[in-house]
Amino acid sequence: METERRVAIAIASETLSLHPQTLRKYERAGLLRPERRGGGSRQYSQADIERLSLIKHLAEVRRVNVAGMALALAMHDDLLALLAELEGVDDARTHARERIAQVLARLVGD
Repeated sequence: METERRVAIAIASETLSLHPQTLRKYERAGLLRPERRGGGSRQYSQADIERLSLIKHLAEVRRVNVAGMALALAMHDDLLALLAELEGVDDARTHARERIAQVLARLVGD
């Protein structure tokens, strides 16, 4: 089984143009949980990078504070889980999936 590639905090922060302390702050706030290695160093998955990208968007474009981010991310996660559940259901649920996708798009914005 292939292991998912993970990167250190320095690479994640450079990739996202965010200071490593900012990534640590978001982790302390419970917005994400990067994997920890034996020595305690943070290792970020592609999913973590994508989540941080959304967090960055919420902070810089939408001007959302950390408490608002927690709420928005909880809704985002719930909607994604609902979408995953609906994937196996009849096409009669297509409209619901489209509406959820619209809500997610509004959350992220342009």
